[in-house]
Amino acid sequence: MSRARLLLALGALAATAPGCSPDERAPADPSGEAQPAGPAGPYALRLGATLPDLAFEGVDGDGQRATTRLHDYWTPNVQRSELLVVFVSGGLWCGTCRWTAEHLGEIAGQVDPGRIDRLDLVVRDRDNGPASADRDPALWQAAVGAFGSPVAVDDTFVLGDVLEGVRAPLPLVLVVDERTMTLEAVATNPDPRSLATMLEGTFARLDGAPPPPPRAATLVDGLFEENEWAMLEAMAQVPGAPPPDPTNAVADSDAAAALGEALFFDLGLSPSGTVSCATCHDPDKALTDGRPLAEAMAVGSRRTPSIALSAHARWQDWDGKADSLWAQALGPLENPAEFDSSRVFVARRVIISHAAAYAAAFPDAPLPSADAWPAAGKPGDAGYDALSENDKIVITRVFVHAGKAIAAYERTFRVAPTAFDRYVHGDAQALSDEEKYGLLLFVRSGCTQCHWGPRLTDDAFHDTGSAAPGSVDAGRLGGIERWQASEFRADGPWADAPVGAPAPAPTLTAFGQFRTPSLRGVAELAFLGHDGSHPGLASVTETYGRGEGGEPWLPPFTETAQWGLVPFLKTLTATPSEQRAP
Repeated sequence: MSRARLLLALGALAATAPGCSPDERAPADPSGEAQPAGPAGPYALRLGATLPDLAFEGVDGDGQRATTRLHDYWTPNVQRSELLVVFVSGGLWCGTCRWTAEHLGEIAGQVDPGRIDRLDLVVRDRDNGPASADRDPALWQAAVGAFGSPVAVDDTFVLGDVLEGVRAPLPLVLVVDERTMTLEAVATNPDPRSLATMLEGTFARLDGAPPPPPRAATLVDGLFEENEWAMLEAMAQVPGAPPPDPTNAVADSDAAAALGEALFFDLGLSPSGTVSCATCHDPDKALTDGRPLAEAMAVGSRRTPSIALSAHARWQDWDGKADSLWAQALGPLENPAEFDSSRVFVARRVIISHAAAYAAAFPDAPLPSADAWPAAGKPGDAGYDALSENDKIVITRVFVHAGKAIAAYERTFRVAPTAFDRYVHGDAQALSDEEKYGLLLFVRSGCTQCHWGPRLTDDAFHDTGSAAPGSVDAGRLGGIERWQASEFRADGPWADAPVGAPAPAPTLTAFGQFRTPSLRGVAELAFLGHDGSHPGLASVTETYGRGEGGEPWLPPFTETAQWGLVPFLKTLTATPSEQRAP
């Protein structure tokens, strides 16, 4: 146990407010001598200054609810310097944060673990919404193995002030001298070698020792640091079968997939006879429609996203208004701008045209007679609302089963490996030098904060500033409100095995946020962005490079980088592979 932990356990230090007078005293320590409550100011959140005594809510090293104050780590009387590493993470959505957090103990162990304390702070939850001290610190602690050290919430990103207005990728690492609580060093998304060197250099400076020699770089293919390559290896795992969906009992049923395939291409689900799922998700157009904005019965306000890997997503659609693939399939059917259909019309179509396939997929749910039903109808329509409650349940059950069958079909989609995958798995010639340079820029420009894992997405929601000028779209905020109002939820009555999850709350943070799309298949898209306002990859990288997003960890990058990213992004295809799971 370090000196800081021992003093904390003895209760020798008392809580003080930031900026308190150095004349104020805490209770006496076991030696009988009064101890100052904290180091003298002036205090500031900048390099070389004494940090104010900030307090953060979260859990202690054992996972118990606790308040952690910076003065808990103040040890003015030790002979050898001790360091506090404050690790500020975006949260579970942040790929670069997760990798470094998982290896932070190992990196500290290479330096001097007995003289290094750790405090992890999370800014947002896994969806990039407001973090909760009652939930997210414990989730982070378990996910990255940060047991033994406190984890708390910095929900206003107050420690981001040490960057003095400079946007930089996460994680943010602060190195503090525990004898003075002075901020000695700061780094953003450091590689392991640089972080170890920073710690060693800080110890040497504080101990009056000669600076350590630089650590030798061992770069993969002469380009990539250890953490960068490890993240690329995880990204190069081509997605296989999607995760189980307990809310859909037929999610992986061949019979349901066969019904779903027929429904996916059935123009008869729309009263006009002109719209099917494949109208907007055309297999010959990377499962999109190739348009800047979705167009079915009317032109929408957002671009049609590819659904090649949507079965893997935690939330569906740009705003996350659906929490399952089957719920997403139902939304367009009753949307006036898409199918302009209704659950009664869909149920009738299933009975008339798909009865045999339905019976094979749902043998325990025989189709009812539709003789007493209106020709069409949904909640809010007079004809539907006049039906008996039993008829409404029977109709909605057939409607929901149609959505679950479509989801079963979409769960069979697979994509083939890309040149990027082949490169990471050992084919050094799979990428050209220009494409490798783009990949290097990709990992150095902050892209892997959000675009990580096998699908190159964090499944979270972000305000990237990439919308067309003057456009107003509530994004995630509206999606949360629609999810709350939906009867088709993973925790609702139509789920086969209801699954409860932390319910997102509508907050101003969510306004203008949109779900991070998978980059697999981005090379094949004619238009990009949630609003289709970008006609090509260069338009997106230029926008991101200007650093106009609403989040402080989205850094700007040079025009050279903006254009240099494009050759790599053009390798990210999503060529269909097996259409049915083996």
